[in-house]
Amino acid sequence: MCKDQLNEVLKEFTKHFEITDTIGFMLIMATTVAHQLPGEMVWLRFYGASRAGKTEILRAIAKHEGSAEMEVLTPAAIRGGFRGGQRILERLDGKLVITKDLASLLTKRRDFRTEVFGLLRNVKDGQLTADFGTAEGHLEFKAKFDWMIGTTPVFAQYRQFEDLLGSRYVDLHWRPASREAMIMRAIDNNPNLPVIRDTIAQSVCKLIDTSKNEANNCPLYLPGESKKLIADWADLTAILRSPVARDREHRIMYPPEPEVGTDLAQSFSRIALGLRLLNIDNCAKYIARLAQDTIPYSRLDVIKELVSGCIDEISSRNINRRGYYDLEDYSELGVVHKVGTRWQLTSELKPRIEALVSWWD
Repeated sequence: MCKDQLNEVLKEFTKHFEITDTIGFMLIMATTVAHQLPGEMVWLRFYGASRAGKTEILRAIAKHEGSAEMEVLTPAAIRGGFRGGQRILERLDGKLVITKDLASLLTKRRDFRTEVFGLLRNVKDGQLTADFGTAEGHLEFKAKFDWMIGTTPVFAQYRQFEDLLGSRYVDLHWRPASREAMIMRAIDNNPNLPVIRDTIAQSVCKLIDTSKNEANNCPLYLPGESKKLIADWADLTAILRSPVARDREHRIMYPPEPEVGTDLAQSFSRIALGLRLLNIDNCAKYIARLAQDTIPYSRLDVIKELVSGCIDEISSRNINRRGYYDLEDYSELGVVHKVGTRWQLTSELKPRIEALVSWWD
């Protein structure tokens, strides 16, 4: 039933919108239905160019009664601000939260974003404690919700700073279809867009309801091989995305400690179970895609070059300045070491990274 409904959803989307990123689409749907499954929170950031189609997908998911929309993020709201008499975290508790655009946060001051990121880290860990200089005094909030966030690639410029606070997200970079094809579809859709959106939303809501019934009637599990693969790739992804703090002159401030991949493994495994709920049993290419997209942009080229062979001192400077710093960062993280003037992967990580990269497109 779930597979049939998934095919119907894909049919409705491709009937009206140009979608060529099938793996990305399936991962979005798997994350959506994974909300019906037990486990730690999954927070998925959905990157994509403006007007490339990501908002239409999130818009349809947001129509389900088990979803809740949140478009404005402020420290006061996260700590316990009111909206219509109900605290924000109370409204979101137990929901699949949809944020179609993070533009409102990008326009804020650095200190504002710092405070938001820090508070979200506590929320993701399960509890937020707030102290007020009012009669409310000391309050503790416990809220649990899955979250799908739409944004543009420009948000990546804030990523290293955010990661220094402890990243709690899995990333997915939407691969858009041809610009001309998307524009032509937009022209054709224009007169009937409200009807199209309503039809697609109905199809997505049916998929969510079907997945909920099947999840309740048939407990899911991951095979041992899938769990080992997820554990290994979550660990690698955590290491390969770990930030290294630098000062304004790009000097390393202190020896970094690589992130441990526990949170990523929990998120990857829940999404993998969502794939199984959609009758997609082989999760390798999907988890590899999440791993690829969760690693910062500039580091991907460096990793691919290292897998192809060594990088010498001269060519490393030609990658770009950021790439050269990434090599230094990876040296501090134990990913590479230098032999003479050549950078190469450490013998411990080389076969594991090669296995992961072999699944990348």
